[in-house]
Amino acid sequence: MISADNNSHSKRDRQAVIADAVRNEQVATQGELLARLRARRIAVNQSTLSRDLAELGIRKAGGQYVMAEPGDASAPQLSFAAAVRRFTTCGPHMIVITTGQGQAQPVAVAIDAAKDSSIVGTLAGDDTLFIATKNRRTQAVALRRLEQWFGDKHER
Repeated sequence: MISADNNSHSKRDRQAVIADAVRNEQVATQGELLARLRARRIAVNQSTLSRDLAELGIRKAGGQYVMAEPGDASAPQLSFAAAVRRFTTCGPHMIVITTGQGQAQPVAVAIDAAKDSSIVGTLAGDDTLFIATKNRRTQAVALRRLEQWFGDKHER
């Protein structure tokens, strides 16, 4: 069985199976994708699968996973806006985002990929994401950016 230790060969194989399933079959849940991977003898956990979906630009539309169209940079943003439930500040250096179950890591990957200078880094669990900022000023900038990306879900 190929493990999800993330060596480059198994990651390519895993992502190829995921992309093939989404392109050629109707897939509604991550559980269905995990079952397809297991059928190909590829072991992966849900966290890694979430990262793979984000890296491949796969999003949900109409209750099914779909591949983003080439050059469609807004596609992941749309699905992540729906995944983010709320965000709030905790002190002068931290923002906490609450997402739907299993959505924190793909949201964190998207935030990291944006390379916004106000955000030092992210740490994601299953449905909670922490964003670190340098100071209160950069926290305010990061909050404005989050509102642009995910809508006004800031709990004040």
